[in-house]
Amino acid sequence: MKEFIAPAWQKTFQKQALNFDRLWGLELPVVDTANIGRGRDGWSEVCMLVVGLLDGDEKRLILKRQKNHLTRTLLHPFRGIPTAEKELRNILHFKRLGIPTVEPVYFAKRRTWDGIQAILITEYLEGYRTLEEFVNTWQDEGWPKPSERNQIIRAIASLAGKIHRSGFQYNCLYPKHLLITRSKDAVSVRLIDLEKNKWRPLGDKRRIRDLETLLRRSQGWTQADRIRFLTAYFGIRRLDGRAKRLCRKVLTHHQKKLRTRDHPNSRNPTYH
Repeated sequence: MKEFIAPAWQKTFQKQALNFDRLWGLELPVVDTANIGRGRDGWSEVCMLVVGLLDGDEKRLILKRQKNHLTRTLLHPFRGIPTAEKELRNILHFKRLGIPTVEPVYFAKRRTWDGIQAILITEYLEGYRTLEEFVNTWQDEGWPKPSERNQIIRAIASLAGKIHRSGFQYNCLYPKHLLITRSKDAVSVRLIDLEKNKWRPLGDKRRIRDLETLLRRSQGWTQADRIRFLTAYFGIRRLDGRAKRLCRKVLTHHQKKLRTRDHPNSRNPTYH
């Protein structure tokens, strides 16, 4: 895939003359620490872009720019493709499956004398906050009513279950990648950063890896929260044999991660 633009954005991009050259050269505020690596002098940065709409209003977009930030795939095992391209493909695939994620706006890539440049633009999720932000607020201002807390846990569990039943491993089930908005009657959860998502339809590895990651990265979850999460994940009222077996596997994997972290020769001595 060399270029993509969402139909709803085509006229706006034409009116604003937003092409690859202009988007690549814009000076924009960076919203996250740049990622370095994955290729020769590879890097990837995430910025905020504000675009004027045809009706005179404005909309915030998330713009990701990359140079030589590559990942290998089955079809491109040697040279790889931009991680932004893989992320777009995963976004479009998740949308076809009805798994809530971001709205794609634009993607393009080009080869230059010193490598491959790529741009991916998605809509900013207005009104959403990360699970990490929710928990930080609760720790500072007090934990919410059990009904609100349970509602959010069940929504996250339901989304995780849908991903895994579709045969995918998300690979980044971190609180900062779960975007949440809550109204009086409902909670909506969306995923961001899909570049590491992979197809793994067989066995429990996809479940174990993702659920252990969420367990390790989440703060303030009680034992009751974890049980509530698993029952919602499986769509059951109480833990049955299948859920208990998965829980034991997740905890075993979690203990291995902790031992690796604490080992004096570990390359990754701490988790942030």
